[in-house]
Amino acid sequence: MDRIGVITGLVGEAECLDGLAAAERPATEVAGASAVRARAGASALVSRGCRALLSFGVAGGLDPALRAGDLVLGRSVRATDGRTFATDEAWRERLEAALDGLVPVAIADVVGSERMVATPAEKAALRQATGAAAVDMESHGVAQAANEAGVPFLVLRAIADGAADAIPEWVLDGVAADGSLDPKRIAARLFGRPWSVWSLIGAARNNGRALKSLRRVALLAGGRFRFA
Repeated sequence: MDRIGVITGLVGEAECLDGLAAAERPATEVAGASAVRARAGASALVSRGCRALLSFGVAGGLDPALRAGDLVLGRSVRATDGRTFATDEAWRERLEAALDGLVPVAIADVVGSERMVATPAEKAALRQATGAAAVDMESHGVAQAANEAGVPFLVLRAIADGAADAIPEWVLDGVAADGSLDPKRIAARLFGRPWSVWSLIGAARNNGRALKSLRRVALLAGGRFRFA
């Protein structure tokens, strides 16, 4: 049986797979919100025998129709160097069919970014430039690794912040290289910016909605996410 490897940006995203039985849970690498680490982690999973790769986690919404918690199955991923990588169509269609009627899923293009896209103006500009519906910081690294290894890949992302939502850009400073969150660093940054507490609370609430969607889809799809 072919194994799949899952790459997430944060530990909390990887924990969305915890509801799966131990024997069913896929091999996972956490990239710490970095395309470079995502690419390395994806390559490591292939070297360990994984024959397909899934970029799994949260994303920022660029399409104004998407709200926090909405799911996106990536049709393609645009990397920061301008290259576009198509996801595996047959795998995507199987997963879409498995979720049909159970979980609403948008089929759309995703764009990668090396930095957080934090403001509505930045999101609108990226949407206009690329036509993508969502943005994240790992999927283009996974796409590059899959292309190099000649294995299929897929992108499954839940929207954590909509196109009209602003999030504090400094929040990313609280993400460690291993994908864990450092509450002390976040608190220290918040201490100097008390006015941003409400936007941080809103971002946390929306992120919770996204993680809830990821947990649900993992249970519905199973550990292989309908890979053949």
